[in-house]
Amino acid sequence: LDKAKNDIRKKNYAVLVEGQIDLVLSHQSGIANTVASSGTAFTEAHLERLKKLSSRIILAFDGDKAGEMAAEKASVLGISLGFEVKVARLPEGSDPAEVAQKNAEEWKNILRESIPAIEFFLGKVEEREKDQRKLGKLIETKILPMIRLLRSSIEQSHFISLIAKRTGIKEQVLWDDLKKMAAVARKTTKVSST
Repeated sequence: LDKAKNDIRKKNYAVLVEGQIDLVLSHQSGIANTVASSGTAFTEAHLERLKKLSSRIILAFDGDKAGEMAAEKASVLGISLGFEVKVARLPEGSDPAEVAQKNAEEWKNILRESIPAIEFFLGKVEEREKDQRKLGKLIETKILPMIRLLRSSIEQSHFISLIAKRTGIKEQVLWDDLKKMAAVARKTTKVSST
């Protein structure tokens, strides 16, 4: 963080990678606003430190199932803290170090082409599930909870519209489910505080 903080402020975003080698090779390829979680669990405390520099983050984790799961967890945490979270799409089975070492320009392009976390994970569930009913259930359990965390109604509306366009699920149905989630969350909060 001490080496990246000036570039994070200047570019107004941080690139988060998992490991030390990813970090070193990213810096060597010219992406000096890169920081690493260094194999430790990524926590709210890490994000609070980053937020002092920028509230925008690109998650560039390994292009495998474990990297995807770590990115999902970090995305939920980041969105809940008010970050603008994007995810970089790495080639299947590769990691940032491999990409940066092989071709610095390709690494920069991958970061440039990163997409909002919600859109990234929507794409992942669409890739995995072709059955429309099961896809709807995955959207309800994986994507809508992320949208609910967004602090901006405009952003929520954007992603609800995106899901409706890409899946054919009616916007009103998505909004209804989102409202139900919010109501359940409020009830749960009231019960746990009494």
